[in-house]
Amino acid sequence: MLVILLLLIVSAAGGIAGGIAVRAWPQADPARTATGAVEEQLIRWRRLRRFIRSRLDPATATGLALSVALLAVVVAGFGIGVVVYMIRTNSGVVPIDRTIERWAAVHTGPGSFRLLEILTAVGSTLVIVVVALAGASFGWWRRRDISIPLFFTLVVAGQLAASNLIKFAVERVRPDLGPMGLLGTSSFPSGHSTAAAATYAALALVIGRDRSPRARAVLAGIAVGIAVAVAGSRVLLGVHWFSDVVAGLALGWTWFAVVAVSFGGRVLWFGAPAAATSSSPIRSRHPVGSAR
Repeated sequence: MLVILLLLIVSAAGGIAGGIAVRAWPQADPARTATGAVEEQLIRWRRLRRFIRSRLDPATATGLALSVALLAVVVAGFGIGVVVYMIRTNSGVVPIDRTIERWAAVHTGPGSFRLLEILTAVGSTLVIVVVALAGASFGWWRRRDISIPLFFTLVVAGQLAASNLIKFAVERVRPDLGPMGLLGTSSFPSGHSTAAAATYAALALVIGRDRSPRARAVLAGIAVGIAVAVAGSRVLLGVHWFSDVVAGLALGWTWFAVVAVSFGGRVLWFGAPAAATSSSPIRSRHPVGSAR
């Protein structure tokens, strides 16, 4: 049971770190603090200045957040590209992957294996679809509009498409030390990790819409903890390398961020300004701009 204890500790640590990060985020207002300084330097370039102002105005903070989210996509893509290069050249993370996988193969016993199978099922396609349907139904019940079902659809479909496209392109061989017999399918990135990261973050966002900042931080921490637990279970079961699940988590959270920002954060209405929810919980069930 050593592997289960270790996985619980790592998952709890990840959840706590995620909760603290989300709790601290509302205090940051890059839109307001950066506007003056940037505009002073861009007086001569009116067109660029108008673009920057649209991104830095707190009333249209979604523009800035989406720009940052798209930057995160570039960074994540670069990181994944570096890992793929290491895989192709048998360098960098590859020796680390092999060391972790050998340790997991030695320490994962029959009892641990059964518990890990339960954990890994939390990131399976069937469970992810059920979770997304439950979240969409909850959102529909609360708001009676199509935005939240559409939000879940984009999160789940997008992460699935992205992870499978990368799998197809990379075609990394799975570990041969695990007992689950998945050697014929591509390993990088972990689809379970990607799905868990994106979907449970989306669920936490939807459930936390009308909650206090503390409650939203707790929900975010739980979502992170679940995703880390699923990712760890994939490694301990011997069906993925460590770098597979790290890339999967990064891909899932990055895709979630892009979709969430596109829907205005907790406003969850496509194209809505995220600033509307930066300081207080949302009480209205009506979409932005609708009649009440």
